[in-house]
Amino acid sequence: MNDNLHLRRKIISFILTANSFSGIVWSSVGYQLMNDELIVDARSRPRVLPKRIHHLMDELKIIRQPSLADQVLLILIDRIKDGVYPPGTQLPPESELIEEFSVSRATLRSAYAKLEERNLIQPRQGVGTFVRKEIGIANPLYQMIDFDDRISMQGFQPGFLQRDARIVGTTAEIANQLEIEPGSPSLRIEKIWTADEKPIIFIVNHIPLWVFENRFSSQEITQPGLTEPFFEFLENECRTPVDHLTSSLTPCNVEACDLPDEFSAYSPTTSVLVIEDIGFTGEGKPVFHSLEHLLGPASKFELIRKIL
Repeated sequence: MNDNLHLRRKIISFILTANSFSGIVWSSVGYQLMNDELIVDARSRPRVLPKRIHHLMDELKIIRQPSLADQVLLILIDRIKDGVYPPGTQLPPESELIEEFSVSRATLRSAYAKLEERNLIQPRQGVGTFVRKEIGIANPLYQMIDFDDRISMQGFQPGFLQRDARIVGTTAEIANQLEIEPGSPSLRIEKIWTADEKPIIFIVNHIPLWVFENRFSSQEITQPGLTEPFFEFLENECRTPVDHLTSSLTPCNVEACDLPDEFSAYSPTTSVLVIEDIGFTGEGKPVFHSLEHLLGPASKFELIRKIL
């Protein structure tokens, strides 16, 4: 083994003292240098592939590793898209997939539940689970799907960069939409998603601080990646599930949008879909305000419209 290869494979172990990192508590982590990239090896989760962490302009860019259920989900989606499991055919028995993926039945059924939510499969009691004859669309406008999943479902490798996170006084316009007093503190987060390392989504979130009460300190809520996957974080970590969104869609171009430097490679005439979202609980209480700028493949949505 030559010296360079030895260096690239060198492991530097350390203890991660932060309470939470991307919503997961880790007791020990290893850094591995490989092909000039810094790879994090979560030793306490040996069946999950490492995360790649890149430092760019002193900012933290995270390519998060999905949960086991989401890894199984993405594999099954690929197989359905590639015709391994054609429309109308029955999926292999659960016991066969459990053995193939080395996961529990609960993990597999969690993946199945997400496939069913996306109208990709249909269980038939006493018979099995079948791929729907009308396959669900890849980027549905009517479903709340986190951006990592949206990007993966279109065949790209998702990446995430949290540009900024701070507690700010909320502007009157956004405060009115969140039903809080103007100037009240909220968590403002700037986020970028990439597809195969190309930036395609820029988002600014405002979340009122009551969402984090008795769960996270003001220092913890600014940690890079803490709030992602977003809907999962709100439901599982904040016990505030989002029931529905109200959305306003506006076509635009790069020149007319206030985009960060990461998007400077785009032509000024590049189309941008701007979406303003407000998320609500089942009781109608506003949970967050979001201003999304979607470019390239992220700007294309599909709908299924039925004749009534």
